[in-house]
Amino acid sequence: MRRRYDAVVATRRRSASIYDRHVARLVAAIAYACGDRETAFDIAQETFARALEHGHRVKLPSDGSAWPWLWTVARNLLRDYQRRDAVDRQARSRLGIRPVAHDHAVDELLARVDARNLRDALAAGLDELPPDQRQAVLGRVTLDLDYDRLAEFVGTSEDALRARVSRGLCALRIRFSGGRL
Repeated sequence: MRRRYDAVVATRRRSASIYDRHVARLVAAIAYACGDRETAFDIAQETFARALEHGHRVKLPSDGSAWPWLWTVARNLLRDYQRRDAVDRQARSRLGIRPVAHDHAVDELLARVDARNLRDALAAGLDELPPDQRQAVLGRVTLDLDYDRLAEFVGTSEDALRARVSRGLCALRIRFSGGRL
């Protein structure tokens, strides 16, 4: 049992390291191949999920690079996606179903709903900031005031104001990311 646990931990560590080294290159390569950034992110995510699932069985080449394996998996996933998409298009065409155009109004509505849901949490986070940081963040982010103008209004130097905004935003980022930077 302990040996299996150790193997799983080692595989996850190796997968995290592989992810850090190759995620940007993989997303860029997939996006270049398919022309769609969202699809590229989805396929890259599935590729790394497979690496995590099957990583203990993958034999890396002698140079130790995981790139050839990752690219092969991603390329196969992309081809599968493109085949399914072609079948879907043919079926819609046969049935006379027109694709629904993307509605940006729906995106805006969803963003507003998300903002309402986060409003109370954001207000609580702002309330926990020291008063000088809260004032600096609100002035800079909410009122969109320039640093020099806001510094003059607050009665401090621009550098001090920048530091307050930075510290306040960092504290909010930590709060909303569950304690991670």
